[in-house]
Amino acid sequence: MAESSRSGGGGVLDLPPEIIHHILSYLSAEESTRASLLSKSWFGAWQTRPKLEFNPKLYFHKKLKLRSPWLRSKKETTNICEEFFWHVKKTLKPYRKQGICIDTLNFRVEGVFSLLNPFVKECTKVAARNGLEECTKVAVQNGVRNLDFSLPDCDLPEIVFGAKSLVELSVRDGYIMPMSVGKIMCYELRKLCLIKVDLDVEMFDNITESCPLIEVLEVRYIEGFDNFKVTKLNNLKELAVGLLENQSVIVDAPELESLTCIDEENGNKDEDEYEQSTCLITLTASWYQNLKCLLFTGIGIGDSFFMEFAYKFPNLEDLIVRYCRELESIKISSQSLKRIQLMDNNRLVEAQFDVPKIVSFEYCSGRSIVPRFHFAAASSGWTSYFCLSKRVDVNSSWFVELRELLASVIQSKISLEIDFGCSISFDLDEIRNIVKIHEPQEVDELALQFDWMFSLEKGLSALDGLFWVCRPKYVYAHWDDDVARRRKRGGI
Repeated sequence: MAESSRSGGGGVLDLPPEIIHHILSYLSAEESTRASLLSKSWFGAWQTRPKLEFNPKLYFHKKLKLRSPWLRSKKETTNICEEFFWHVKKTLKPYRKQGICIDTLNFRVEGVFSLLNPFVKECTKVAARNGLEECTKVAVQNGVRNLDFSLPDCDLPEIVFGAKSLVELSVRDGYIMPMSVGKIMCYELRKLCLIKVDLDVEMFDNITESCPLIEVLEVRYIEGFDNFKVTKLNNLKELAVGLLENQSVIVDAPELESLTCIDEENGNKDEDEYEQSTCLITLTASWYQNLKCLLFTGIGIGDSFFMEFAYKFPNLEDLIVRYCRELESIKISSQSLKRIQLMDNNRLVEAQFDVPKIVSFEYCSGRSIVPRFHFAAASSGWTSYFCLSKRVDVNSSWFVELRELLASVIQSKISLEIDFGCSISFDLDEIRNIVKIHEPQEVDELALQFDWMFSLEKGLSALDGLFWVCRPKYVYAHWDDDVARRRKRGGI
């Protein structure tokens, strides 16, 4: 092959354009540009590649790194942006003239702090007056299937919704102007992603009504959406919703296989800052037979959500519930659930599980209380993982609660992680008297994290108490790095 390549008789440097296009599809914009220098065949194929990616951050990789955007003059910034759009037009010229197929068009303008970045602001202005509409028209006329736009403070060209060939559309940080149902002709659209986009609920409804074949829908952090509905997509299989404060969503999509609903802003609040969640989800279908994965973060669901759980979600396998702090006492019964993850639902005090097919269970909480769990009819060979944080005084009752927690998952292979950031105030004899009627619970791994104020003596005392509660095969202990550094200096 090497000889034939050098002589021009074929080989890797003289592959058919279709194969080179396929190879280039796996490469980034920068990598494909370098590959175009291999030979005339590669350069010609690169000029007609069906996947186009326009990103000034990549195009001016070195130039943009030379100086911070805040230190450049306005003229310099404008010149850089003008040069980039000249490159866009030049690249699209053969596609417009020859009608070469464009399968994928990615158009992304990214920068630190988005619109506060002078480069991003100027690039948006230059795009508006340098034929963004014309560039998009070339892609639409040439049968584009996948469009990905990220252009802050810029209107998405209306012609996008006239693309009958469009299969996937992703829009971030731009405007979508109102259009009537009749003008939206993306009849083959299967995937729609809208993130931080400015549009109204009516336009969203018009899109979903005009594109009934959508199977994957992602809608995150849309200003102006108070209450919106996902109810007209009978083929919808995956739905991801990111809500802002006081927003709610109604979902009626019985064919769903995966549902994610997130309020990151509420989920990331500390316990003392937390107020009742203002973001709600309503599932109106009586049951979701195909749903396999359900994830909630920071959403206002209460204990009643898990009533008739097995009937609502008869085939659910993965359940992830995080920062849903209205939960206090839940009962989950399911013949299909295999994986359960409960994280930082800090008002949860007890839970009962009837999940015979359980494979793994995870519980994490920054709250000092240890919840009461009960597992009925659990399968053998499953794993459980607990990550607990103890930020107030460690007392005898806490060790007893921990012993009861571990006993509730005795059928599983247990991993336990404890973050101690508190003082020691317990009576070891009292712990012995309370738990001595039981053998210590076997634990596969015990990982301990000690706050920098935790002395070695206190750490050993905590470990002594834990050994009356559990019998780990492996123990890992870690002190804060500040302590390690001071030990090296001889300070401790």
